[in-house]
Formats: sequence, C-alpha cells, structure tokens
Amino acid sequence: MVKFIFFLLIVFSNIYASNFDEKCLSCHQDSFQFNMMMKRYTLKYSSEEKIKEAIFNYLKNPTHETSILPLGFLNRFGIKDKSTLDDKTLKEMIDIYYDRYNLKSKLY
Repeated sequence: MVKFIFFLLIVFSNIYASNFDEKCLSCHQDSFQFNMMMKRYTLKYSSEEKIKEAIFNYLKNPTHETSILPLGFLNRFGIKDKSTLDDKTLKEMIDIYYDRYNLKSKLY
C-alpha cells in the first residue's frame, strides 16, 4: 500500500511538473529568468508564504506597481498577461516554481 501511494505521488508530481513546463517554461525558456525572479522575490518578501502570495497576486492582476522586475526589463518585455489558470492550478504551479528555484535549495 505504501509503495502504491508513493507511486501515485510521483505520477501526480510529474503531471503537474510537466504542466508547469508547458504553461510556464513555454515562454520563460531560460531558467536564468526564473532564478533572477526568485532572487528578487526573496529579497523583497523573504518568507515562502509571502513570496508565493506575491507571485499569485501578480499573476492574477499584473501591474507595474506589483512587479518585482526592473523597469528596463518591463520596458523591453512589457507586463505579463493575466493568468488564465484557475486558482488551484495556479497555486500548484507556484509551488512547483518555488520548489525548483528557491534559494534555500541552492545552499549547501
């Protein structure tokens, strides 16, 4: 039974991870962008909860005021379109993003 549950967890995490790859990495092809954004979110918000909340709020209603990106970057690429993902899926994608790119996982 434990093996079956473990197997299901791996399968579902791969489904969501591939969904993350499809929904997010299709535009942000370079992981450098994600690393840079995570550094900026960490400097501004510091805690995991606040970072995830800020990302969620930005993706639901992106504006210059809520963006953590430098003005030059915003001028070059513009503001992201509002996310069309439902809240549950968006939070799952943010969790995957945080798990992959948070600075704690980079410390040794």
